[in-house]
Amino acid sequence: MRSESQTDRPLPQNLDAERAILGAMLVDNESIPAMSEFLDGGDFFLPQHRAIYNACQALYASGSAVDLVLLCEALRTSGELEKAGGVPYVSALGDGIPRISDVKHHAKVVREAARRRRVIYLCHAVQEAAFAGEESAQKILENGASEFLSLMSQHGSASMPSTWESAVMGAMDEITEAIKNPGSTMRLKCGVAALDDHLGGLRRELVLGVGMTSHGKSLLAMQFAINGDNQGFKGLIFSAEMTKEALAERELSHASGVPLYLLRRPEMIESPRSIIESLVAAAAKETGRRLLVVDRDITPKRLWALCELVHKRNGLDFVIVDYDQLVVRAGLKTRDDEFRAQAEFMADALALQKRLNICFMLLCQPRKVDEDVARGRKPPRIEQIFGSSAAGNTAHVVWWIMREFFLHGMDPEYENRATAYILKARNDRTGVVRFGFDDKTVLFTNDSWHPKPKTGKNGRMRGTDDDDAQ
Repeated sequence: MRSESQTDRPLPQNLDAERAILGAMLVDNESIPAMSEFLDGGDFFLPQHRAIYNACQALYASGSAVDLVLLCEALRTSGELEKAGGVPYVSALGDGIPRISDVKHHAKVVREAARRRRVIYLCHAVQEAAFAGEESAQKILENGASEFLSLMSQHGSASMPSTWESAVMGAMDEITEAIKNPGSTMRLKCGVAALDDHLGGLRRELVLGVGMTSHGKSLLAMQFAINGDNQGFKGLIFSAEMTKEALAERELSHASGVPLYLLRRPEMIESPRSIIESLVAAAAKETGRRLLVVDRDITPKRLWALCELVHKRNGLDFVIVDYDQLVVRAGLKTRDDEFRAQAEFMADALALQKRLNICFMLLCQPRKVDEDVARGRKPPRIEQIFGSSAAGNTAHVVWWIMREFFLHGMDPEYENRATAYILKARNDRTGVVRFGFDDKTVLFTNDSWHPKPKTGKNGRMRGTDDDDAQ
């Protein structure tokens, strides 16, 4: 940032709007993620305002409430309290703030002033380079144009077209780096070898996970999340179907080897002390995970804002959204309205996935499937996913999980069998993958199985279940 003394006139700024935003964030914490859609700390003119804004965002991202006491303590811990104006200045921010409903207007005012300052700085840099005479006019123009286009892109303007040469060279860079260093390319795995081998790991792409109620789509997604954390990737989970405690309970069962049904029926535990010791050991390992969870107040707007916020503050590699009704918003009167809302959500999800360069996995249920699919006599089809065709069309990868137990009338013989149908995989393989399911720990496993051969009325072999499914 260049100082005001480098220009003949005062730089664009609105300190009242900056203070109003900070005060509103302290009064209403729910305005904090909304601000991340509009502003970065660098958009504030005063250094103390930048320090306060960044501290508020960091506190909120950590799951903490944001009030004067916690904010001042966070600033003191980071050594920025005096830079932020001290306790008196921070404490006065909430005095006389305008209506909370006006905070987005103030954010736009602050952002516009910041953009104008950046234009001034950039013009000044181009002017200085031209006066210096160290580079050709062509080089100065090229650098200046590149910086201006970058500034436009950062604030939602349409990106400029790229040459095919740049696309080829970019692809070659990615491929060469992946060959030299296989670990450099994100390949999110779930720990089920057959499925991971078939998918090659999920990349930084838009993934749709489908499954009927109780078939395990949320469970499989969590296995991707836990294993991804083990791989060192940073993940954010939105779960409106299960609380964060319920998700953690499953993982404690897996990590401790204590059957999940015992955790839900403590009266059946015969050796409480040994069980608790196993759980304590498992909890000690689980608390070291970097996964973040949001399990309430999930709306599309808050989802996008929190993804942006976490990406800026902590880094982010994958997002899992387990909430079917996000794409069927309350108040929509017709099925067409629902489908349009879903199409809009998928478009926004794809834009976010590309912008943040993450793996974005959305879980959803199918619409009412026909009897043959529900009984396992035919494989599912991508057209049977609930709602708008945009769901299947927009995603890069579509997997559909089925528990054979439910496909065969809850026959105990099929309790430990699961099937994943890879219905879509751009630039990779589709197909069918079979693996196991542990009903005690509620976990998909590496146990493989094969369909039983079927016989005709005359007793002669006529192929397998797969033959009927084609």
